[in-house]
Amino acid sequence: MSENPSPNGATLSKFFRVAPFFLPFVFSLLPPLAVVSPVPLFILTLRNELRVSLLALFGNLLFALLLREPMPASALGVYWFSIGVFFPVLIRKTGKIQLSAALSYLLQLSAILAGILFLAHRAGLGPVEFVRNEISLGLDVITRDAQGPLSELIKTEGRDGLFKMLMSRVPATILIALLLSFWINLLFVSQIQKGFLSKTFWTRYRNPDWMVWPALACGALYLFTTHAPYLIGLNGLQLFMAFYALQGFSVFSYFFHRVGIHEFFRFVFHALLFLTALPLVTGIGFFDLWFDFRRRFGQN
Repeated sequence: MSENPSPNGATLSKFFRVAPFFLPFVFSLLPPLAVVSPVPLFILTLRNELRVSLLALFGNLLFALLLREPMPASALGVYWFSIGVFFPVLIRKTGKIQLSAALSYLLQLSAILAGILFLAHRAGLGPVEFVRNEISLGLDVITRDAQGPLSELIKTEGRDGLFKMLMSRVPATILIALLLSFWINLLFVSQIQKGFLSKTFWTRYRNPDWMVWPALACGALYLFTTHAPYLIGLNGLQLFMAFYALQGFSVFSYFFHRVGIHEFFRFVFHALLFLTALPLVTGIGFFDLWFDFRRRFGQN
């Protein structure tokens, strides 16, 4: 005998059908939730035809254009499209989450590069000169309004030292933040969309074997060159180590899953590893290429 759905269940179902048409923009206004603002679009794309997702994307982008500056609104549009629409579409077509994430990530990087080229052309500068000029203008603001520990840092390092510090960290920080945003959104979707991912998905992440070569090349640039090649090598090395940190966390997830640790305590242990032992996690992820720790754990 079938049962009629409860009014509360029907209301909740209607809410989730309508939510993607306004929630991404609302989330973008709240700093703690901005990183997961593509989640409603992601779920909508998994459940519906592409045209429905594009309509929701257009509606949220229209809100952003009306209430924000054009450039931040455009950046939001790229972020929503790459993670909330393009990523799940690729998952549906290929069934391969790592490949879909990699292609969507490349789409984001291409959009960033295209934006820099466009702004540099409008300013009548080359892309490198444009980036240096923007960072220089930012340094002017920082040095003019610096207070407390930041003022001491400026006195210690000087303007040139601070410029080099920013160039050695900011590009990698942006690239790593974009990389993590994919996995954070995927984690939220997996908790909301039951059955979307298997429970062992997070224990099986592994970088392709060829990735070790560009990582070693960036390490060589970092150790044996100066000026621009040194900065490229340092930023590239930080990005690749972030990939291997993800693999290291996957190794620990496999171990936690194998010994049957409760999900709440898994979260606690992962947080402790992130806060206190990130170099160890990264090292395990890097050397997992040769030692295959999960296979060794599986044999014991």
